[in-house]
Amino acid sequence: MSWLNPLSPAGVFVMPFYAGFEFINAVPLLSEVFSFLLVLAQVFYLNYLINKYDLRESRERSNFLAALFGIVLLSVFPASRTLLPQHFSGIFLLLMLDRVFDSYRKNSAFSHCFDAGLFASVASLFYFPTVIFFFLVWTGFVLLRAFNWREWLISFLGFIIPWLMVLTYYFWFDRLDDFFINHIGSGFSASYFDFGKPDNAVLLFVFIGLFLFPAMMNFVKMMSSGKIKVNKFLLLFLWFLFFAVVSGLVFPVATYTHFILAAIPLAVIFSNWFLSLKKVWIAESLFLILLGAFIYAELMNRV
Repeated sequence: MSWLNPLSPAGVFVMPFYAGFEFINAVPLLSEVFSFLLVLAQVFYLNYLINKYDLRESRERSNFLAALFGIVLLSVFPASRTLLPQHFSGIFLLLMLDRVFDSYRKNSAFSHCFDAGLFASVASLFYFPTVIFFFLVWTGFVLLRAFNWREWLISFLGFIIPWLMVLTYYFWFDRLDDFFINHIGSGFSASYFDFGKPDNAVLLFVFIGLFLFPAMMNFVKMMSSGKIKVNKFLLLFLWFLFFAVVSGLVFPVATYTHFILAAIPLAVIFSNWFLSLKKVWIAESLFLILLGAFIYAELMNRV
């Protein structure tokens, strides 16, 4: 029922690539369906990456726990169940991570570097605050690869090419001022931070924060005891969380729906914590408590 009658978010940041899909929000049911499909795409691709690179506490078998947490966290706010630019950006950020991970110990990774920069660029053209995630690509190079200035330059070229194409389009139609004022400038001139009642965001953030502390402690412990390769990949997810928080602070246009980006690394952190719990009933009880808090906040939104 949580996907029915979602609340529309204020201050949606409309970038050129997202503008082509914005009309879908005019039809609530269609918006919900597209949003749900994009959420499923994100969580199952995230789960695929976790199993592909063995980024889980228990390596005995594949599981879908990260996908489960991903669905819960990506759907936690009513407004996040409409079609948002963050849904599109999240997919391209995961594609970016995949290319960075796959470059590990490759003798030649020029194509990986270009693709990673390209995916980061496309993500930012859907949701501008994700422009800062390009530095996550370079962070990945520092962690996973020996320094090669050509790879850094190629990734930058991959990043700027889509932007140059968009800027050329706006310049050709004499709309360059409109692009910088309405698309870029609005991200710095407006402030839409709103943690008040219609979404009970503060309550949800408190519950997530309470769970995050022990989950983060387990995550750090896991990184200190695993393989070097896996530890570096997991550390990159922590950097992902860092850039998600920083991008929300740098751009005042970001609302609580910006949390969608942080949900990706949090799903990895929470799922590994639950896999580390020795007693199944403890894990199930904790998940029910977290889910109960989300349901309570949802009911309060409808009062």
